[in-house]
Amino acid sequence: MIEEFISSLRAIDILLVMATGLALFAFQIKGRRKMLSYKLIADIIYATYLFLLGGLTGAVAAGIATLGGAAQVATPPHLAKKTMPYRFVFACILSAIGAYYLSRTLTDTYPLFAVVISRVVELFESTLIIRTGFFVGAVLWLIYNYDNGFYVAMIGTFLMILSMIFGFIRNERCSPKDPVP
Repeated sequence: MIEEFISSLRAIDILLVMATGLALFAFQIKGRRKMLSYKLIADIIYATYLFLLGGLTGAVAAGIATLGGAAQVATPPHLAKKTMPYRFVFACILSAIGAYYLSRTLTDTYPLFAVVISRVVELFESTLIIRTGFFVGAVLWLIYNYDNGFYVAMIGTFLMILSMIFGFIRNERCSPKDPVP
């Protein structure tokens, strides 16, 4: 079984390692803008990886996540709530178009649902809410990767889930300066 796994590795898997490493690091950071900046770079690399792998629906979802993440990093926190409806509608429209044109199965829509969830939670100041939304999205990505046979990507997603759990424990227990609204 281990030999099968090793023989299934491809050169492009280095992109997955890079994206996973950045995402793992991102979920350990305390600040909203820093956490989202590292997640943005990870999304760009992950979208490229999925595109090269042939996971078009996942690549589009990661691309939508990249657009949303870039908007969140560029938007000052005091404007996030004012622009929330526009960003949410934009992510929903892009996800619906992607689901309509690209999805072969129900699980092909899961990354697109993950994108919508992530767009909503990124608009909050609370890193607890952001981490929780990303956790839900990661579970959807895990199912998508499994269904499409992207087993190496599953390992990366599972590591991100573990990182989010450690981020919850490390940063969210008794954090008075980051209250849940």
